[in-house]
Amino acid sequence: MKKHVEAFFKNENDAEGARAALQKVAIENDTIEAIPEQKNVKGVVPVLNQSGTSAVTGVAGFTDFLNPKKDTQRAEEDEEAGHLTQLLQFDVKEEDYQEALSILEENKAHMDQDKI
Repeated sequence: MKKHVEAFFKNENDAEGARAALQKVAIENDTIEAIPEQKNVKGVVPVLNQSGTSAVTGVAGFTDFLNPKKDTQRAEEDEEAGHLTQLLQFDVKEEDYQEALSILEENKAHMDQDKI
């Protein structure tokens, strides 16, 4: 089974670099485009790959349930998301998903915290 991934980047060079690095996990249907105006980037946070046997994998913000962030920290995340300009979309096999997340983290990608 495959997973569809949407990763956001600050510029096209970052998105292209991530796409090139992802080739070692055989991604499919990969595209890079400017983030559509109607796309809501609120809730988009930096990727954090939590390897190991932990059930928690994904993006920054998963600790919000344990330690809710202050409004100022949320505002900083929203401001950073506002500087994202490029969207990389691709499909990856489930068994390669964790490695893809690691590559996205290394390339400073952001993802919607609700889609992980």
